[in-house]
Amino acid sequence: MASLIISDTHFGSDASSLHDPARVEQLMQEVEQYQSDCQEALLLGDIFDFWRARPECAVRGALPLFSRLKEAGLKIRYIVGNHDHHLVVQKHEEEFLERAARGDIFPVYTPALRWKQTFAGIDMEMLYPCYRKICADRAFLFTHGHHLDGIQNLTLQLMERMRRLSGEEILPADLEMMMTYAYESIYRSACIGEMVSLEDFIWKASGLLQRFTMAVFSQQHPSSVQGQYDAILQFIRDRHLGRVDCFVYGDTHRAGIFQRRDGPLAVNSGCFTREIEGRSITAKPGSSFLSGSQTPETYLLLDEWGLALRQLGQDKPLFLCELF
Repeated sequence: MASLIISDTHFGSDASSLHDPARVEQLMQEVEQYQSDCQEALLLGDIFDFWRARPECAVRGALPLFSRLKEAGLKIRYIVGNHDHHLVVQKHEEEFLERAARGDIFPVYTPALRWKQTFAGIDMEMLYPCYRKICADRAFLFTHGHHLDGIQNLTLQLMERMRRLSGEEILPADLEMMMTYAYESIYRSACIGEMVSLEDFIWKASGLLQRFTMAVFSQQHPSSVQGQYDAILQFIRDRHLGRVDCFVYGDTHRAGIFQRRDGPLAVNSGCFTREIEGRSITAKPGSSFLSGSQTPETYLLLDEWGLALRQLGQDKPLFLCELF
């Protein structure tokens, strides 16, 4: 079964490009041209940007894409990210209320969620934090990627110190709880324009500082696939995910590939926003590839023959990996 894979559309934010029905139609025409038997759309998180817009605005912006995917007969699988993490919180609260109604009031940590969701009559399967599938005897793991660095490392270190002071062992649920605390705080501030502006300023300033630090002390960009490869391997080990031949994610808005010898192929699907930077052109084991356009609009097409990283409007794929 062939799959269309896209990430980081950020519906609701000014940077989103797929809110335009014409761009959606162009994407679907390319999918039909390059993969006529596509049956599945994998949305790798940050589809809604609940950090920058009210939920109703974000959902409204997504409807042209959702409607067109439904019209094409594609099954929609939505792996939740950090900017749309509130969907996970809602699911946890819904399950708690169901348990409470039965009298089951004991705390429950669910490491993986899978449920059905409907937006404006359009059904989709929701997953968090991962989706796994086999294609051409290769094991593919799909996730958003926000667990790999950034706030994940900061919150985990903070929780470890707090647990150490109390003499308690850190639990699997601790990281998710700390991330939820941070993400929900940002979600609640989306209706306050001044807070959104302040958060954007802090985010850009921290990004500049990070790039400056890496330029001084390292040749490796922290948000490139190569820069995150060790974190990817750690993510697979920590969650006991077993064999993974290809790790596919988004989050950084930087499309790319990287693979070490005897390691999984790591692929970043890029984004559909107007904010991107960086350029590299190699695509063999031990090296990386990055697209470098101001409006990248990159996506992946996967079938039993191969995995293609494409840019909207370009005839040739940016990267093609044969699987057979």
